[in-house]
Amino acid sequence: MPVKHIFLDMDGVLTDFVGAALRLHGRTELLDNWPRGERDIAKVLGLSRGAYWSKIDEQGSDFWASLEPYAWLHELIDVVRDVAPFTILTAPSLSPSSAEGKVRWMYEHFPKVEGRRFTSYLIGSQKHLLAQPGHLLIDDSEAHVDAFQAAGGQAILFPQVWTRKHSTDPPIEYVRTCLMGVR
Repeated sequence: MPVKHIFLDMDGVLTDFVGAALRLHGRTELLDNWPRGERDIAKVLGLSRGAYWSKIDEQGSDFWASLEPYAWLHELIDVVRDVAPFTILTAPSLSPSSAEGKVRWMYEHFPKVEGRRFTSYLIGSQKHLLAQPGHLLIDDSEAHVDAFQAAGGQAILFPQVWTRKHSTDPPIEYVRTCLMGVR
């Protein structure tokens, strides 16, 4: 079935959440030595989930609003737009400041068009509820990708060191190739 709409994850696909979290915890050396296929940042840091997230939550919305975009941000958006319209679909943390910061990030990195702010986004963790034929999710979470596919949508697992696609490099070329196959 041709793709009618693409949902793009934010953290790990468009923004460098892992790098920001490691910098905040003073452990940037882990960026070069990340255990392949391991998604649990708190585990890699040797912290409880509570200790890990409380340090992020203390930063408020500024943590999320200041995430660095990956170098491929604009190229990825162009590749996606060539296939179908897109919506950013991002899961918030348990802190309300997460959603605010993510919206601020989108406002900064997606310029106004005809005087209107970027509004093609949805915030929520139940991404699979949007799955249906013709809908495609691009996400770095194996759980989200698997659930989206199980619910009837198509999905591309975005290659990152913490996913089962960790050996795929560069990520943008992998996505481009996958999208060519689903047109």
